Amino acid sequence: MADNASFTQPLSLLRLRQRCSEGLRRLKRSDHREAIRQFEKRFGRTPSLETPRTWSEKLTCLKLDADRPVFRELADKLAVRDFVADTLGQQHLIPLLASGPVLTRAMFDALPEQFVIKANHGSAMNRIVTDKSSLSFEELKRQTAGWLSRNFYMGSRETQYRHIAPQLVVEQLMLDDNGNIPADYKFHCFNGAEHSHCIVQVDSDRFNGHCRDYFTPDWQWLPLQVKYANSPESRRPTRPDTLETLLECARTLSKGFAYVRVDLYSIQGQVYFGEMTFTPESGFGRFEPYHVDEQWGEYFDLEHQLSLHTLEDLAHARRAQARERVSDDEGGASSSSVRA
Repeated sequence: MADNASFTQPLSLLRLRQRCSEGLRRLKRSDHREAIRQFEKRFGRTPSLETPRTWSEKLTCLKLDADRPVFRELADKLAVRDFVADTLGQQHLIPLLASGPVLTRAMFDALPEQFVIKANHGSAMNRIVTDKSSLSFEELKRQTAGWLSRNFYMGSRETQYRHIAPQLVVEQLMLDDNGNIPADYKFHCFNGAEHSHCIVQVDSDRFNGHCRDYFTPDWQWLPLQVKYANSPESRRPTRPDTLETLLECARTLSKGFAYVRVDLYSIQGQVYFGEMTFTPESGFGRFEPYHVDEQWGEYFDLEHQLSLHTLEDLAHARRAQARERVSDDEGGASSSSVRA
């Protein structure tokens, strides 16, 4: 009997592994078909996922293969706070008021009159509360329960969200000098083998005539539209006083990645972290003019991005980039001395 048991147990485990592997393969095939269907519906063409060329094609490839600890942990709006604290410092985090797997009466009662509440496992699941007295616990509990029950990954097929355990995150409401919701500075950071690029996206008036503008790092306006119209020229965002700090924070957080969008806020002279996003618009951002989709695709080294699996891989890549920059600086100094 003991001998039979010893043969039966490994066989059962083997069959279980085989079934799990087959289930995972079916899920990946389903993700692939659905991502292609959504892409075709959005752009009117079939994406080239075997040899992706445009930014949207490369983001589609990435989101289908992003179920890795490095992307999962940093896409998690709660877990990423530890990475930011270690990388930039606690002073760049918006104060955390509460977190948990469900909104409880005790949690609600302890919150101040103003706060921001959101879910950690996707996007477009948030609420800005400016007057808690006008909001009932029951209403907010129903809304947040809807967020927590939502499988964000299934809608977008952004696999980095597949295994994030849903949590609520409650942060202090941060307002600008005029008492308004601050502008959202989103830094598209590309770190290539030879060149790095950064494009600054500014989303302003997000709750009253949302406008979106793009700038170079030295604040030259770019004639580019994605999803939202540009601001009227008379109301175009001006260069923030903290631009250099914003850029430095974005570059520091993006080190080691071939691409990531780093969202930051500038509030009363202080820079605060928003989130890190690896597949903006789920890869469905439609560029006007179109050639920018191809240009950003050239910037994006997808092969390097897909070489990252864990935070340890990221740390190794960050050290390698630092060594390359030191080498480049030394080479530039040598060239200068020769020319002199």
